[in-house]
Amino acid sequence: MTIKQIIRLLWKNKYWIFLTPIFVAVGVFLLTQNLPRQYESSTLVFTNPTSDRGASDGGVTRMDFYTSNNLFDNLTLIVKSRKTITEASLKLLAKHMALPEQNDEVLCYDAYIDLKTHFPPPLWGQLAVTNDEEKTLENIVKNLGEDENSPIEYLLREHEYYSVNNIINKLSVSRKFSSDMMEIKYSSDDAGICYYTLKMIAESFMNGYSKMKELENTNTIAYFQNQLTIAQTKLRDAEEILKGFMSDNRILNYYEQGKYLDIAKLEHDQDEERSRRLLSGTSFNLEQIEQMFENFDQRQVIIENISTLQQQIVSRNLKIQGLSVLNNQTTQIENIKKEVASLEKDIKELSDKLFKNSNSIQGVQRETILEQWLTLKISYEDQKQALDVMKTRKAYLLEKIDEFAPLGAELKKLEREVTVNEEQYLSILHGLNMAYLQKYDLEMAASQKLIDKPFYPKTPMASKRMMLVIGGMLGTGGLVLTGVLLSFFLNSTIKSGKRATELTGLPVIGGWVNENKIPKKVYLDELQNNQIKQFYNNLSMHFTSSGQKILLFYSHQNEEGKTFLIEFLARELLRQNRSTIYFGNQEGAKNMPCETLVMDNDFISNPVKEAQFWEEKLTKSPYEFILVELPNINVKPFNYSLINKANALILVTEANRTWKSSDTYLNNSLKEMIKIPHLLWLNKMDGDELEDINGEIPSKRSSIRTKVKHMLS
Repeated sequence: MTIKQIIRLLWKNKYWIFLTPIFVAVGVFLLTQNLPRQYESSTLVFTNPTSDRGASDGGVTRMDFYTSNNLFDNLTLIVKSRKTITEASLKLLAKHMALPEQNDEVLCYDAYIDLKTHFPPPLWGQLAVTNDEEKTLENIVKNLGEDENSPIEYLLREHEYYSVNNIINKLSVSRKFSSDMMEIKYSSDDAGICYYTLKMIAESFMNGYSKMKELENTNTIAYFQNQLTIAQTKLRDAEEILKGFMSDNRILNYYEQGKYLDIAKLEHDQDEERSRRLLSGTSFNLEQIEQMFENFDQRQVIIENISTLQQQIVSRNLKIQGLSVLNNQTTQIENIKKEVASLEKDIKELSDKLFKNSNSIQGVQRETILEQWLTLKISYEDQKQALDVMKTRKAYLLEKIDEFAPLGAELKKLEREVTVNEEQYLSILHGLNMAYLQKYDLEMAASQKLIDKPFYPKTPMASKRMMLVIGGMLGTGGLVLTGVLLSFFLNSTIKSGKRATELTGLPVIGGWVNENKIPKKVYLDELQNNQIKQFYNNLSMHFTSSGQKILLFYSHQNEEGKTFLIEFLARELLRQNRSTIYFGNQEGAKNMPCETLVMDNDFISNPVKEAQFWEEKLTKSPYEFILVELPNINVKPFNYSLINKANALILVTEANRTWKSSDTYLNNSLKEMIKIPHLLWLNKMDGDELEDINGEIPSKRSSIRTKVKHMLS
């Protein structure tokens, strides 16, 4: 769709586009004459989003864009919740019922009288407590809970001022830019009701939100306390199991005890190795010394023999002493002395032998060797006993290590269980402390604060009457404009020559304006002359300048203007002094300016007569132009062999009709059989579309419009 087409379309529908919004604006203006004035009050709440923190996160929460938006969405929903609005509505109702008399600053006279009409006097007296809003509210809540059909239920559902849905519809909650401020607005046609309704809503929201946060905190504390008891029990049980395990296995310090056993075993192995080496040395020395004691028995015999010989010498000396006293005993004494000398000689020999037995080969005395042997023997026995003790000690250490080694894994498991339970206990204890801190924080300072309290609106809001008028006018204009544009795009008619060629596949050789819709300022005679000349010029390209020209005209539907257009063509041909004859129906022949032949019923129904008539009357006719108006195809089937003898076949159709699928099917069938030029002549075209084919329509125009038209062209 081009700009030129848009401008043409808008200009064509200018009255609808401009007059309809004006009528609607006038109607809205008249209907809003008695529109009630509206009062509006607002309050500003500081939401303090950082107060909405977890109980176990240390009081630190990352407030990003999505978290902040989510928080404000939650607050908005809480303000507009049915619970908050219902509570505020009941408080407002209690305030109105507790009035000793009607007060314009609270509600107007009409609203007060209307309120009383909803309560029977006994019920009003039962519920209303003058100047005591709290008691009145208690009575209202009690009555609402006891009686399902209470008038209060109707007020909450249907009344203009107390209905929950009406209050929500008039309530506006928004965030002030990107700050932590939330603005709540309420509007009503009564200033007092507007002010007190908003005030009750703000109070209900603040109290409800605070209670909700306190309840959340209370539930959090209860949860942590319960979990702390469970964790404490598990920790104590784990500690008792660990204590019993260490007591049963006599473990003071597993790692130190294990280290002690390891060191003791290592030292024991070293001592045992050292004792074995000492025992081996002592045993070797004993063997060497004991080899020296092999002649010990022979030495004893020698000593005894020496002792015996000494005794004999002593007895002989005594005997010599006794004989010396006697006389003549010299010989006997000499003999005894010889015996003594012989005994001394034997003693000397035995002494030498004894000396040899009393000293070792190394020249060590036997007494010294004996002392050494005794010392080594004692040391050997001590070392042997010590080695036996070491073996017993080693067996004991190995037994203890075998008993102590598997205890490590179990002890580690029990210690890990105690550690896990202890960490869980400390974590829950930390969460409980944080919950208590948050509780104290909520008690010390409320998370929401009223920055601007609701104000009493003494001046009504600016009337929206003009906005409604302008909005109605612009909206209607937009709808009409949209409808006009949609009508263009949804229009399935042929409309233009370009679209006709796309739909039919036939070249358009001419167009004719819809004369029923043509303005009076158009020069019709000049326009008709231009149209028929253009058609003739385009048609003449399809046949030679000399010889007979047979032109066939047909339509898919009745009354599409074949006779009307043929009449103008005949006049143009006669004006050019071309001999012309019309062959068609009787009604069309009445107004033809040229010679005519009427197509009778026999001609229509008998193909043989048709062919004969064609040969004798038409082809041998002296006329240069033969204009044949064929009946519609639903009246008479086409004779393709005769049609192909003509110079051109022209389809006449209206531009303002819809081209159907049946038309496409019929047209495609004809194109397959037709060998001559198959052309299209559009009738009843809009002036704007005709200009695309025929050029500018001759008309009386102002100079400004002429310039604009030339610019658009």
